[in-house]
This record gives sequence, structure tokens and C-alpha cells, in this order.
Amino acid sequence: MPAVEEDKRKTIVNEIESWRRSKLLPEQFCDFLQNLYLDDLNERPKAALGTAVHKIGQATGKQWILVSGIFALICIVVLHFSVFPLPLQMGLVGLVTTGFVALAGWWRDNHPLRGLLAMGSGMMFLFGSGAVILSLHGWTKGIGPIVLLAICAAMCIGCGLIVRLALVHWFGWMAIIGLYARLLFLHAPHSSWGETQLYWIPAALLFVWLSWFLHVRLKSVGVVFFTTGVIVWFMPELHAAMSGIDPQWIQLGLLGKILVAGVVMYRLRKRWMEWVV
Repeated sequence: MPAVEEDKRKTIVNEIESWRRSKLLPEQFCDFLQNLYLDDLNERPKAALGTAVHKIGQATGKQWILVSGIFALICIVVLHFSVFPLPLQMGLVGLVTTGFVALAGWWRDNHPLRGLLAMGSGMMFLFGSGAVILSLHGWTKGIGPIVLLAICAAMCIGCGLIVRLALVHWFGWMAIIGLYARLLFLHAPHSSWGETQLYWIPAALLFVWLSWFLHVRLKSVGVVFFTTGVIVWFMPELHAAMSGIDPQWIQLGLLGKILVAGVVMYRLRKRWMEWVV
């Protein structure tokens, strides 16, 4: 019972504090109400910044030294990163990325938002540091960016599956689409309207079929593949626009695809919603 009463008291105090922040009640009245539930007004809940400052103030000397040392080490690594040999650069990038992924897995169940932010930060760090390595070694042209994009895509897909974060998994397939588009522009820069359709429509149908095939065992994978298939379904129009094809053909194809997709999704709504929702 005392634990239940304590939880109720905290809930009421937090509610009063929310009234204070939203200006629903005057400051003095909120103080009066909180006096009924708190022995000291200094115990009232603090905002996020206040909580962080309070925790910093309670840190021990060892914690201060540890944090300062880690920050100094990070600064030294950043300042001297360009003079490190390539294997050490790649090892550092892999180590930091692994740390972000480990944090995402640790927070996934209890703090989903933190886990998603950690995973997103890890993938952004991988891509950004990879771009820096390419620039330092003069690999910005040719196959270098393609290899970097492929590595980032594989990391996103693998990490998304391991820690079961559908959004990260989806980002990986978006990177694969970007890689495929880049290869198409390199090897078929002057494609016709019909060729752009042949390049993308089979892939869209494949993604939708994989969504149906895998949704029973891996629910999140079904959602990822379905949304990816819908995006790829409309990629030929973007490809055609970037290739300078007649806008009339692009508009005709876009309207036709919207119509076809709308009719099919409406007629089969009871089926595809089962493996997406």
C-alpha cells in the first residue's frame, strides 16, 4: 500500500508541475498545491535541463575525470584522424559504429526512442566518416562512393534485423535503391520511357511479393518490404524525369500507376493489411 500511495503522490505532483509549465494555474497556486504533497518545494520535478544540471552537480570526482578524459581522447582522435593509417581509421569507425549499435540494442525495449536515436546516429556516423575517408584518400570518384553506399546499406539492413528496428532496416533498402539508381545512370544514362519501367517495376513487384511471403515469420520485415515496394513502384517516373524524357509520358505513367495501385490496393485491402498492420 505505501508504494501505491507514493506512486499516486508522484503522479499528482507531476500533474501540478505540468499545469505550472503550461500556465494553466498561477505560480503561487501551484506552489500551494504542491505544498500539500511535498515536504520541501525543492523536491518538485525539474525540467529536462534542470534534471541534467542536477545530475551533473551530483557527479563524483572520478566521474568528472572519466568524462573529461573521454572527451579529451575524442578530441585528439578527431584532430589526428587524417594522419592515422587506413586500417586504424577503418578500425576506429567500426568500433564507434559498433558502440552505437550496442547502445541501440540495450535501449530498444526500455527506451525505444533512445534506441532509435542511437541507431540513427551510428548509421549517420558510419556514412559521414566513410565519406571523410574517401575524401582523404582521393576515392571520391569511380567505385568509391558505390562501395561506401553498399557498406552503409548492408549495415543498416543487418543492424535493423538484429535489434529489430524496422525504420533502420528500411533505410538500408532505401540506400540499396539509391545504389541501384546510381548504377543505372552510370551504365544506361539515356534510357527510354519503356526501359525505365522495365528497370523498376519487376523490383517493385518482387518487394511486394517478399512482403507477403515473409510477413508471417517476420512482421516488421513485411512492413519494410511493402513500403519499399510502393516507393519502387513510382521510381520509373523519377528516373524518367532525371533522364530528360518527355514530361507527357511521365505524367501519363504516373497517373496510370496511381490508378492501378489504388484499384489493386482497394480490391485486396483485406489481404495486404494483414501483413502490414
